[in-house]
Amino acid sequence: MKAFIALCFAVLLSFLIVPNISENVQQKSGAPDEIINQPVNAEENNESSNDQQIPAFTEDLAKKRASLFIDALKQETDENYRVINYSTKEEYMTYLMNFVSKDIAAYYTDGLFEERESSLYIIPTELPPWLEENEPVNIKQLSDTSYRVYQKNTSDLYGTYEITLGYEYLDGNWIITFASVD
Repeated sequence: MKAFIALCFAVLLSFLIVPNISENVQQKSGAPDEIINQPVNAEENNESSNDQQIPAFTEDLAKKRASLFIDALKQETDENYRVINYSTKEEYMTYLMNFVSKDIAAYYTDGLFEERESSLYIIPTELPPWLEENEPVNIKQLSDTSYRVYQKNTSDLYGTYEITLGYEYLDGNWIITFASVD
């Protein structure tokens, strides 16, 4: 329970410090939003698309992938908030990249975890506002391998917010490559 509360607090702080992922990535890269939202490995993505069938992108798939990521942020810790299963941010980011792009994995890892004493520690916080599995979403297809998912939610902690997630089909998986909460 302490670990969950710690995680929730760390996520809340990360959204207060850095409220919009896309703005931060854009500021760091100096590139317009459209470039940031393209597949990281566009050439590899096109090659793999020719060789295999891309699974259909559905509301259920979008919600499942978002849920897998938010569940991956919940890590088992000891009484001092030391993460049990990962020792470094790099190791943890590699795991998160099963669900999200490297930029998003880095953003959440940097905001929610810290390395000290050769271990990885969670910063106590709330989970971020995220896609609610029981609420409908709007989906916009950008290409055969790119979609945007939109959902409006209300919570006691965050009030009313709209979340936008971008999905790309990369290396045989639908990966979240863009996230914005307004």
